[in-house]
Amino acid sequence: MLEVIADDYATQLQVADYRYDAANTLTDVQGRALTAEDFIKVHTEPLYVKTVEETYMDRYPNGVPFREEYEQQIHTHKAVVDDEGNILSIVGKGYNVIQNADIIPDYERAIYLSGLDTTGMTRDIQQSHAGARTVVTYTFPAHRIEVRKDDPMDLKISVLNSYDGSWKFMSLVGALRLACLNGQVIGNFFSSFYGKHTKSLEPEVAVNKLRMSLGTYTENAEYWKQYPNIPVNELQVNNVFINLAGESKVLGEYLHNIYAKYQDDMGANLWALYNTLTDWSSHAEFRNKANQAATVITREQKVRKVLPMLENIRLAA
Repeated sequence: MLEVIADDYATQLQVADYRYDAANTLTDVQGRALTAEDFIKVHTEPLYVKTVEETYMDRYPNGVPFREEYEQQIHTHKAVVDDEGNILSIVGKGYNVIQNADIIPDYERAIYLSGLDTTGMTRDIQQSHAGARTVVTYTFPAHRIEVRKDDPMDLKISVLNSYDGSWKFMSLVGALRLACLNGQVIGNFFSSFYGKHTKSLEPEVAVNKLRMSLGTYTENAEYWKQYPNIPVNELQVNNVFINLAGESKVLGEYLHNIYAKYQDDMGANLWALYNTLTDWSSHAEFRNKANQAATVITREQKVRKVLPMLENIRLAA
């Protein structure tokens, strides 16, 4: 049983905020496959609120209160807890936990079955939000492309899972620009390798999705090769930045400053604009470095929303 003392129900639900203070980064062991033992196991437990009532009664002339404590279960929510009893998140009662240990090693096996060239493949495992979110990133130097002279990129596939409802298990395909380590974002992504209540990976589905990822990467690489030759004007740049930054003047100013640097290096073209966006998602200052991996994913999702604007510029060129 988990017990969280709170004055009221609203305060009880806010207990989730404290889990963001710590992070855990797993050290990858190169040259071997992932196993279930590489990940912590979690489970769910019921959630209770302890209520304390103090009543002043006439028989206590000195004002000594009668103190009564009782517990009440919160039936609408439950806690996700690690093996050491740490609360990773508070989720709705219908939330289904997908264990990293049950699904990520199977996904890695699917990589080897997919036909992707894994020569020199690297694997990076990061956890944030006190272990509630996991990002496993694979890069494939054997699938390297060159957008322009001396500007290579490697295929990158990121696998995401969470215990706090922020992400369902999904896989995102992109690329890593080696010149500056920008994570290039692709508009398409694939996810949901399992039914809503299934706790294991469907191997055939995963293998087929991985094969599709290579096709998506190859297709986008052909678009990227066009980007350095497509000029952009100030209005187009401003429109993209406004859509990404919204009302944030700080972010808007940051994007313009970064773009100026890429423009000096590459010229006023779509490649410079695109790299400005991925530079922000990969490298802009992180308020909480412990949660950096999750922040990058969130930023990449925002970049993905404005990519159709870049595609429209390409098509109109």
